[in-house]
Amino acid sequence: MTNKVSRLARIRGIAATGVKFIFFAAAIAGITILFGPLTAAIAGCFFLWAALIQLTRWRDRDQRAVEDQVQAIREKYNAIINSLSSAMGLQDDMKASHSRQVSDLVFILAQEMGLRSDEIHLIQKAAVLADIGKMEIAQSIISKPGELDDDEWKEMRRHPEIGARALAEVLGVDDAAEIVLSHHERYDGQGYPRQLKGEAIPMGARIYAVADAYMAMTSDRPHRKKMEHEMALREILRNSLTQFDPVVVRAFVQAEEMGMIGVRREVMNGTDFAPDRVPVPTEVS
Repeated sequence: MTNKVSRLARIRGIAATGVKFIFFAAAIAGITILFGPLTAAIAGCFFLWAALIQLTRWRDRDQRAVEDQVQAIREKYNAIINSLSSAMGLQDDMKASHSRQVSDLVFILAQEMGLRSDEIHLIQKAAVLADIGKMEIAQSIISKPGELDDDEWKEMRRHPEIGARALAEVLGVDDAAEIVLSHHERYDGQGYPRQLKGEAIPMGARIYAVADAYMAMTSDRPHRKKMEHEMALREILRNSLTQFDPVVVRAFVQAEEMGMIGVRREVMNGTDFAPDRVPVPTEVS
């Protein structure tokens, strides 16, 4: 119904423009006959000036309409993201905390790499939702304290596809879905589920991989204690060009050298930042 109304409005606008053009041509012809070409030229300039003002007003009105539509879509998208994040948090507070920490570190790395604010915001959303597919994996596998067997790993490795399908097909958020689908790919092509390699992996997924690995290594897990910051940093460097994109690793090192990783930050991402959101490991001397 809305599309039909919009098409009808455009047709009426085109018809009105045609009528005005005919009126303009007739008026100029009449003025030329009655008052001469100079007066007609002056009148023509006046009419064109008035038409330009009208066109500018129409353009501004259409631009505002488009901006309103974009804002409405953005609000709907954010509502979906917030609802999903809340649902995941209710299921596992520790996992929700990890997702927020990864999202915060993604912000630091993406800014260091010079990404646009809309790109950074998208990657942060995907970081929060990266493990949404695990909601369909058996809890006995998710919370198993020891190593997974082959069948359990096969089941666990389904979660990127499950999560991406839920985001793309059910919720229609394809931009975040592609990052979620690719967040366990490796730079050397040995990841899953599609064995993508190098720059074939979405940039958001490459940034997420470094942020998620660091936060996982510096956090306590049921089957192991957290690493110190210095050891985690060495692991990130050691796996550059294999597991991680070297460009992202370079951004990580630069941010770490500026004291943005591994220390308490008062403010991050333009909002108040809780001190316990990022671990406070041993500083590198």
